[in-house]
Amino acid sequence: MQRCLSMEIQTEPESRHSLLVDAAGPAPVDTVTRAEFLLRIDSCVRYLAALLAGLESMPADGESSAAERGRVQLWHWLHGGNAFLDEGAPIDFALFDAAIQRVGERLPRRGLPGQENVLRAACLLAELTHARTLTDPALVSAIAQDP
Repeated sequence: MQRCLSMEIQTEPESRHSLLVDAAGPAPVDTVTRAEFLLRIDSCVRYLAALLAGLESMPADGESSAAERGRVQLWHWLHGGNAFLDEGAPIDFALFDAAIQRVGERLPRRGLPGQENVLRAACLLAELTHARTLTDPALVSAIAQDP
């Protein structure tokens, strides 16, 4: 994978999202299959690649909103620390980073909207997911459209 360029992502306080945690008990545990985890990553990369190409949405109906929900879910899993693959492995940054490194092997080599931007999109998803605060969808769209 190409080296990701450093990009500073700033959010305004009103655009930050927070995860509500019930102080009376432990946070719920999320469990997903490895295939579901990888599908979320791949869907987000395809969506961001299309955005980087200047396309407003994915061709299939509802795919862009599903990809954005997937991006938010990935962020919560990785920053919440209470998500696991159904095989027992924690969903952590090591797992995420390994999956991002291999995204080019899982996606088709031709035919995707914004195909030429897949590696940039993977880098952008990694930066957005590693960010300490969840980036607002409108800001993601603005970042992707900024040359």
